[in-house]
Amino acid sequence: MGAATEQIVNIFSRIPLQRKIMMAVVLLLVMGGFVAMYAVGSKEAFQPLYGKLSADDAAQIVNKLREKRVPFKLEGGGTLVLVPADQVYSLRLTLAGEGLPKGNGVGFEIFDKTNFGTTEFVQKLNYQRALQGELARTIEQFQEVENARVMIVMPKDSVFMDERKPPSASVMLKLRSRLSKSKIRAVVNLVASAVEGLTPDLVSVVDTEGHVLSEKASAEDKDKDLADSQLEYEQAYERDLAHRIQSMLEGIVGTGKAIVRVNADMDFSQVQTSEEIYDPDSKVVRSQQVSRENDDSTKGQTNGVSSVNPVTSTNPLSNKITDKSQRQNETVNYEINRTLRKTIKPIGVVKRLSVAAVIDGTYTQGTGKNGKPTRIYVPRTAADIAQFTSLVKQAMGFDSDRNDQVSVESLPFAEMDQMTQESPPGVDWPTLLRRYGYLGGYALLMLIAFIFLIRPFARAVGDVSVAVEQQAKLSPPSPRSLPQSEGHQALPEPEQISARQMAVNLTKENPDKAVEHVRSWLSEAS
Repeated sequence: MGAATEQIVNIFSRIPLQRKIMMAVVLLLVMGGFVAMYAVGSKEAFQPLYGKLSADDAAQIVNKLREKRVPFKLEGGGTLVLVPADQVYSLRLTLAGEGLPKGNGVGFEIFDKTNFGTTEFVQKLNYQRALQGELARTIEQFQEVENARVMIVMPKDSVFMDERKPPSASVMLKLRSRLSKSKIRAVVNLVASAVEGLTPDLVSVVDTEGHVLSEKASAEDKDKDLADSQLEYEQAYERDLAHRIQSMLEGIVGTGKAIVRVNADMDFSQVQTSEEIYDPDSKVVRSQQVSRENDDSTKGQTNGVSSVNPVTSTNPLSNKITDKSQRQNETVNYEINRTLRKTIKPIGVVKRLSVAAVIDGTYTQGTGKNGKPTRIYVPRTAADIAQFTSLVKQAMGFDSDRNDQVSVESLPFAEMDQMTQESPPGVDWPTLLRRYGYLGGYALLMLIAFIFLIRPFARAVGDVSVAVEQQAKLSPPSPRSLPQSEGHQALPEPEQISARQMAVNLTKENPDKAVEHVRSWLSEAS
């Protein structure tokens, strides 16, 4: 055994038993902490690849992962597949290229394998099954939908137009959470648009708890939906106007020191007006027609051969009278100026606006009745209120013809503290702990090891080395170093007393002093 090793053994043997036990416990804790930190830091993180899988899809995905030698975990009764976090997206793309997961039911992949012996009836039936499966898969993409099933009823074709019936569809949903009305309408329109001849009013949507989510709307339901949409539009208009006015005031008086409320009276009636206006003072010749007639006629007696006695003849004597007439007719058509006007009044016209604004005042530092410092509220002046009122009117579009109303008041706010500055944005401690927590653990373990192991051991080594040096100075030179003369036998070496034996002897001679030395060593080591 070397001198250094022997010295270390001697030093360790001089440490009290209680200190040895404490150092051993600390050493085990530090080593266990390092091992735990290493295990946590080197542990491979797993993330979900797919969730809520059917047994068939889960089996196919697991087989593909085994073929690719990708580590995986199964949770949720085999419906949740976990893979290493750095391979999630690449595996999703790879499995999607192979058509996984297929989901519930069958889709258009049913036509991937053609069978020439398939009849027309079977082809139509397969098309209907594929369409139902694809619609169900599409509806399941909604976050609120856990499972969906679509049933489509296709009526038989008829050669008579009067006997043809439109198709219909029903959708059953298993929901994780409540589905909003807008998304229910989206499901209805999605199914109706995918089936030829299907209208949205022939699509029924129900959930697994027996609630009818969508059915053929009656006149009362349509009126109710219209009233709800009008109320939502009015509330959205009021919120937008109040936000614009409040943000303007807060930019002047400070954040959180202004409250604005708006009440809008809106007219949702739709009026259509048709007008036809004639202007008699403005006329234009549209057409002009002129007609002329001339009539010439002759009247009188003429002497000729007698029909009774044609042989007898006389000199012809004639007495003729000629009549002439002329007539003219003129027709002029005038076009009067006409104006056709069709006016449709817009829906949602603002009839009247009422705006109420409350503004906090200012505060000064003063002394209360008990002598403690307190805040004193100072209201806004009338000039300030007038300026704020003018700004509010400009921002809201004040119209006196509509009898708009504006009220601006200055009142103390109950929960406002002007003297307290805004606290800085909080630190995301959980994220920082997840990222750098293991580094802090390493540093803490090293600090514990230094305080309870390295530092006491170094002090003990220093004390022993000092004691050895002092003993070497006080002890006489060893006889081994003396030269031996020729012919004379070397003297026997004197018996050496070990340090331990020396300490035992000193303890026996003066036990009180020994106890004081041991206590001082323990206090210095701790």
